[in-house]
Amino acid sequence: MLTGVIDGATLCCEDVNSTTGHVPVEEDVIRSRAISLAWMSYGIIVPIILAIGIFGNVAIVVVLSGPVFRGIAYLYLSGLALAHIGVMLSWITITLRLGYGMSNNYPSAFYYAHLELVVLNAFSAASVFIMVCLIVDRYIFVFFPARIRTGNTRKNVNSYIVSSFIAGFVISSPLSVMRIVHTEQDGSNTLFMLRENVSVTQSTIWRIYIWAMEIAVRICPSIVFIALNSLVIKRFLQLNAQSRQFHAASDKLRAQNAPDTGLLSRNRGYKEEQHLAILTTTMILCFFVTTVPSSLTPLLYANHHPLDPNYQIYRVCSAIVELSNYAIYILIYLACSTQFRRQLLRVLQGKCNETRGQNVDQPIGEIEDYSRHGTTVRLTPEHGTKLNSPESPTKEATVEEDTLDATTVMLEHGVSV
Repeated sequence: MLTGVIDGATLCCEDVNSTTGHVPVEEDVIRSRAISLAWMSYGIIVPIILAIGIFGNVAIVVVLSGPVFRGIAYLYLSGLALAHIGVMLSWITITLRLGYGMSNNYPSAFYYAHLELVVLNAFSAASVFIMVCLIVDRYIFVFFPARIRTGNTRKNVNSYIVSSFIAGFVISSPLSVMRIVHTEQDGSNTLFMLRENVSVTQSTIWRIYIWAMEIAVRICPSIVFIALNSLVIKRFLQLNAQSRQFHAASDKLRAQNAPDTGLLSRNRGYKEEQHLAILTTTMILCFFVTTVPSSLTPLLYANHHPLDPNYQIYRVCSAIVELSNYAIYILIYLACSTQFRRQLLRVLQGKCNETRGQNVDQPIGEIEDYSRHGTTVRLTPEHGTKLNSPESPTKEATVEEDTLDATTVMLEHGVSV
């Protein structure tokens, strides 16, 4: 979240709740309106968004940690929810400072000056990096389904998630010198205020760093999101079209009212991959929609006055819209995943322990295949068939044939059929 960083000290040093010296009457009226706007926004609206966001992302982590969601993609989604929780928690101090004023003590002033922006932007950058890893992983799986995942895949994914958090803190650490603590004497009291470190923020090196971070956190990830996710969606559309043609041809040969015993119809993995594609696409759209207003701030208000009412309103609204991106993911999950809704209801009802040790909604003859990608299933022989009989001489060969991964077959050969 780079809101205000490129444009100087917006959301950083302009504490509208503190005034010093004599100001004209008009500026005093404008400042009072700015204070009312800040209190309404950061004292009422933002706390509601934070409460929804923290609850929603905690619920996502709890639900995705259950036995039903054990795929590789869900590890990335869990890490993404943790990064969003970090963003929400770091916004609490900003809300207190801008909505209710900064505490007049040096420890809090030191945190606001040197740590607040680092923590906020670190978690925000980590969420973007985790999304990039997720999109790249989805692209590799869809276009290279024969790639075998080893037993260390889950450890590697955890390493990628941890590396994303580390990279976020590394790339955000220079923000610690953006502000300084300014002290003033008011009689016997010492007032602590935030000031922009002009000697740093007005330098050419600082501008290069800010734009480099903007490219690394916004521009390049946006290109990756658009390019790779568009290819994934295109591939699924092609596979769906060919699947409909296949079913249309098979319906003519299948007896009337006979059950569909095709490999794809019995495999939940292909549908699950489709749901993941829809989920990631919705996340990317929300990312673009919520970050565009704040990105346009330097262009729309290149030469603004800190007390310009239009600038104040646009700045606050863009910050709220950008913050809402981290709070609406629970709504995206609820809208895109029936399984998530079902498991969340179980968690809220305290029934999450009832599903442990058993496969929920697992059709007979299917076992989950975690060796390749962790999100699809392989087919095993039906119960009660001769294939389960030890007398069957071709048992091993037939079982091996039936355990063929349906999703891999479709993704490897679907487009060329």
